[in-house]
Amino acid sequence: MTNHSTDVDLQLRIFPRQDASYPVEITLGRHQVFPRGTLAVDVAGWTSSGDPAADGLSLRELLLADLALREAWIEARGQAPQRRIRLWIDAGAAELHTLPWELLQDEGKVLSASSDTPFSRFLPVKLPWRGALEGRTIRVLVAIANPDDLNAQGLAALDVAQERATLDAVAGSAGADGYTLDVTYLEPPITLERLEAALREGYTVLHFVGHGAYNARRQQAVLYMQDDAGHTHLVSDDVLAAMLARQDTRPQLVFLAACQSAKRDSADAFLGLGPKLINVGVPAVVAMQEFVSIASARKLNGVFYGRLAQHGQVDRALNEARGTLLTAGRPDAAVPVLLTRLESGQLWSAEADARGEMLGDRTPQIFWRGLIRHIQAGKQIDRQTGKCTPIIGPRARVQWLPDPTDIARAWAVEYGYPFSDKTNPVGLAQYMATSQGEDFPRYEMLETLEKLFVQRVPEPLRAGLRYSGLSELVELLGWQTLTAGNPNDVHAVLASLDLPLYLTTNPDNFMTEALKAQGKNPVREICRWQEALDRLPSIFDDDPNYTPTPERPLVYHLFGNEQEIASIVLTEDAHLAFTTNIAADMNRIHPCIWAALTNNSLMFLGYRLNDWGFRVLLRGLIVPQRRIKIKHVGVQLEPDDVHDDDLPAVYEFMRSYFQGNEINVYVGTILQFVAELREYWEAANR
Repeated sequence: MTNHSTDVDLQLRIFPRQDASYPVEITLGRHQVFPRGTLAVDVAGWTSSGDPAADGLSLRELLLADLALREAWIEARGQAPQRRIRLWIDAGAAELHTLPWELLQDEGKVLSASSDTPFSRFLPVKLPWRGALEGRTIRVLVAIANPDDLNAQGLAALDVAQERATLDAVAGSAGADGYTLDVTYLEPPITLERLEAALREGYTVLHFVGHGAYNARRQQAVLYMQDDAGHTHLVSDDVLAAMLARQDTRPQLVFLAACQSAKRDSADAFLGLGPKLINVGVPAVVAMQEFVSIASARKLNGVFYGRLAQHGQVDRALNEARGTLLTAGRPDAAVPVLLTRLESGQLWSAEADARGEMLGDRTPQIFWRGLIRHIQAGKQIDRQTGKCTPIIGPRARVQWLPDPTDIARAWAVEYGYPFSDKTNPVGLAQYMATSQGEDFPRYEMLETLEKLFVQRVPEPLRAGLRYSGLSELVELLGWQTLTAGNPNDVHAVLASLDLPLYLTTNPDNFMTEALKAQGKNPVREICRWQEALDRLPSIFDDDPNYTPTPERPLVYHLFGNEQEIASIVLTEDAHLAFTTNIAADMNRIHPCIWAALTNNSLMFLGYRLNDWGFRVLLRGLIVPQRRIKIKHVGVQLEPDDVHDDDLPAVYEFMRSYFQGNEINVYVGTILQFVAELREYWEAANR
């Protein structure tokens, strides 16, 4: 089975027309932006030959006619054979949405029908998303609209029994990660009022089967629903979108198995039913952009939901279902379109809720029960000390900031880094400090983090705000506002644990603001790892009686923070100085921190094995404590950091550092780890 954990995002963005062409930009990952090219303006007049294969090749030749784009495409394909493709057509180029981009071919493959290239049309919307699926049941509400007068409308009546049989075939089946499809049928008549009442019960998916039409003169999409008597009642796109907007919890996916339900007028990218549902906050919509046969829709349904239950990736599931249509020779295979406001196609499962792999002496259940017991011990025994201490690394910020290696890659290009390790942020910082001064990379890092954070904050949230630096912006916005609707925010989940102490190697104030959002009164403190920091005020000097508590917790920045630029540990020299200075004078770290490191269960999260910060923590903090038996250590590592064949060696490497102390290594993403932590924590507190 192909491992898709290494998929890389490829964004293909088409900008509004400028003179005789459309500017086009290809971005691989988050920061590898290739030189722009252009798409000839006459592409808008493209017409189908009637041969899907020929049309797919024709569209590719038009799209990549510009040499710069062709070279960028080839290079991106070489770097990332497995890539998640997002087609972002700006609203000002809406006329290009009418083209069947789902037919695009590359190297003999239809991109939208290969599991290696999940394909979607991206429609950015500045609304918060409530996060991945909670629980392990995917609740699907099916509405099969079959008015009794369809023949009078010139439309075929639906075979309701057959439609149900298709969905029944996948209902109740469990996916690889333990997800179960729970299908509920809305009994007729399928009126808008009855649909609205049913959705209030909270469904993950709304699946509509029926007829639809698009009125070009009115520029309006409609669905053929029913009135109370069972006769046809046309429901417009605006009315349906308004109904969904009223829902406290909207479905994460709307599947429209209706002909022409995704048809849009070229005057506006948000006209048409599918785009309007995205516009009111639905994360993903599968809809039809032209007439689709009932037979194709039926085949599509069965494969799509079966695969969705397996991996939870809506773009990959639709690719796999489309592939089935192509294999069956269906001429309308390109008609289903995925519209999404999410950069990732993951609605549930691996990205934010699947189980990671546990290495060590404990089973996953025993590990989590033990960790939760250590966390709860702080409440039950000694609320001043606690029994678990998280140590937070840079990848804990993944929902707001890119991976440090992506920042390093961008810096390597900007500053002409001549060495081969162009994804090593510490090496890049050392190179910059050598030529520009030791504080230069520190300021550059803070400015880079601010810029990248701003890009991820919806503009309406920050409109009119005046701020100086990332921390001030985060404080003004408020963590509760930033994470509204996201139950698995890393820092919010950690704040909910009611711990007295949080250690971090990050310079930002994310943990502090997450604690404030939950009614805590946190204190920030910097490690005095060098003499230049000795003069700084300290809470332990100002209040000698201060002891960290869950109500007034301590956020301890081991590698400094933005409040004192000289405190930030970023370069190779600074990391080495940290280790040397701490070893020479252990009083540079407050006794309460040493006490936590030796008496508590430790929870490392957000690190990679080869991170300088992670290695320095092990060498500078853990090794000096080897004479004392540490209670337990849990380490979360990213799955793409460890090859399956190397897992036993990784575990033995970690054990050697902790000299036989009890240790568990969790191989999974930070979002997986936090989702599981939250699930076990909430279960223990019910």
